[in-house]
Amino acid sequence: MLTKTIKLLSRCLIAGIFLIGRNLLAGDVTIIDSKHYSYVFGEIRNFRVFLPPGYFENPLKKYPVIYFYHGWSQRYFGSGPDSYNHFEKDDDNNGDNIAGFVADHDVIVVKPDGYNRSPGEEYYLRPYNIGPVETFRQFPIYFPELVAFIDKNYNTIPDREHRAISGLSMGGFMSYWIGGKYPHLITAIGNFCGSPEFVVGPKDFPVEYRHIDMYRNYEGINVRLNYGNEDFIRYYHRDLNKIWTSVMDNYEYKVYPAAHSTCGMGEMFGFLMKSFENPPANPVKWSHIDVYPEFSVWDYKVSSDRNGSGFTILENADSRGFRCSVRDHLPDGGLQPFVNLSVTTPPIYDLNSAYIINDTDLRINKSVSYELKSDDKGRLMVTFNGSLHEIGINKKATDAPNLSVVMISAGPDNIAESGKDVTLKITLLNKGSRAGEDVKALLSSTRSSVAVIKGGADFGTVGINKMAESVSPFIFHIKTDTVEIEKFRIKITDRFKNEWVEYFEIPIFKKIFLR
Repeated sequence: MLTKTIKLLSRCLIAGIFLIGRNLLAGDVTIIDSKHYSYVFGEIRNFRVFLPPGYFENPLKKYPVIYFYHGWSQRYFGSGPDSYNHFEKDDDNNGDNIAGFVADHDVIVVKPDGYNRSPGEEYYLRPYNIGPVETFRQFPIYFPELVAFIDKNYNTIPDREHRAISGLSMGGFMSYWIGGKYPHLITAIGNFCGSPEFVVGPKDFPVEYRHIDMYRNYEGINVRLNYGNEDFIRYYHRDLNKIWTSVMDNYEYKVYPAAHSTCGMGEMFGFLMKSFENPPANPVKWSHIDVYPEFSVWDYKVSSDRNGSGFTILENADSRGFRCSVRDHLPDGGLQPFVNLSVTTPPIYDLNSAYIINDTDLRINKSVSYELKSDDKGRLMVTFNGSLHEIGINKKATDAPNLSVVMISAGPDNIAESGKDVTLKITLLNKGSRAGEDVKALLSSTRSSVAVIKGGADFGTVGINKMAESVSPFIFHIKTDTVEIEKFRIKITDRFKNEWVEYFEIPIFKKIFLR
């Protein structure tokens, strides 16, 4: 045993890990409390890592990683003073705990420290610098740095397909926030009784962040929520489920006979392990909302001079373009046209080649076209302001239409009421470099709670940088009064058999609320 401990210490020191403590548990799961210097925070940060049996005997073997974020009143080491956060080892959570799972599965679990005390303050129990924002520590921004350190110093499989994030309570909030901010870094998220909303973001201009508004951030990720039927915030979870189950095909939840806890930990971690075995594909088209003025997602880099509260929103991004705006709040807060932005694409375009950018400011219905040259890596940097911009990216030498949905109106008062036939008007924009001829669209529902009564419509010819509304409206009917939002699919075609597919959501109101 002494020889094994010395070898372990040597490996950790050689890897640049500061070894603080170590326990060998039943099943020979190794728990190490360690630390590293964070350049993001400018200080030493702690974490606990759970290593599976045989980790040191098989140095060439690589493992997937689950990052687990603790809740209020806890740190990275051991269990906290409240019984709800006893989930690490031995008899914690009736044996359904982290060490128990790692003992039976080839996986590494990393538990970061959420401690957020300001210099000179007394020790306190609230982690992660959320609700309210008190320090300049930004734990989401720290996540990529921690991942890079773990991948460098432990035997991990260092790709998104073998990386997941989970957490309890305030840590559950963090798992959804961090996972939604970095979908390109993880493949699955598991949330135990997570808090539904908090004030978050930069210290000088925080925002109210509600998970219920962020469902588009999770494209390409498997997402799950576990909560108890006696959880004191279960009503928020029920509200979330009403929306997310209607608009997300990659979301599931389970209710346990429990209070606020890591209920069903083994099942949740099993869900994450199944995602490692069969990871979801990267999305072809995606959307993202971020509270920070600068961020990166799916190899797109967004920069701005925003120095106040707000949300930067990217929608329907793919190689042909995207929509972008900056809003005061979600979902439809005021726009911030005084903010200047730039979006740098991934290296997916021809090197040093000319492209035509069609930029339509939908707020003022004004379009401009200009030539933009890709760099020697095949990236484009597109600049505009924080208004509502629809950006089309078109190869200069190629004439092709580029159609997208830019306006939706349901009913005479733009209200969709359950139990009634609802007329739907859709406006298309052609942000391409050739007119779209004989344009047609076919509307379909994504859930059985909707009956599409009239799903086809003609748009005729849609000129370059021009908009067109369908000649006749679409019609649908909501069959139940328990639905609060519906997701639709629209397929657009033209005479040359070009095809565009988009999805959009429409809020649904009960008749009782409209009188």
